[in-house]
Amino acid sequence: MELTGKKGIGNLLKIFLQVCFYAGIVFLIALPFILNLMGLNLNACMFVIYPNGIVLLIIARKFIKLFDSLKNNEPFSEKNVKILKRAGIAALIGSFLWLLDFLYEVFLAKSETIVSNLALIFLCILFLGVAIALYILSELFKQATEYKKENELTI
Repeated sequence: MELTGKKGIGNLLKIFLQVCFYAGIVFLIALPFILNLMGLNLNACMFVIYPNGIVLLIIARKFIKLFDSLKNNEPFSEKNVKILKRAGIAALIGSFLWLLDFLYEVFLAKSETIVSNLALIFLCILFLGVAIALYILSELFKQATEYKKENELTI
């Protein structure tokens, strides 16, 4: 199966991300109402879920734009380098927000549940790893874009 083009796997991933993006918006809007129906209240640590949800929506939106360029057969462009760098910055912000939530849980809420603390540490490390990977990928795309420009000039 092709990676680029209108019938490529990139286009299918774009459609999947669009569904996730809009479902994420609906979920973030409906979350307080769902929790209220379940008899749960929003506590202070829930306020980090909304910014992290927004960070995830930003990352999904950036990847939708990235897959648009794959659909148009333009994978190596300056636009994609910027998209990857901005998605990496968003992931770094998400990592920082999960770290803040972990610190809140440990020091202010005095949470003693090891499972939630480990989950928060895992999310912090995961988002940090994604941020690093996206930065490296953006640098690779930058070099590929430069090589592509040089190749076009020599022909």
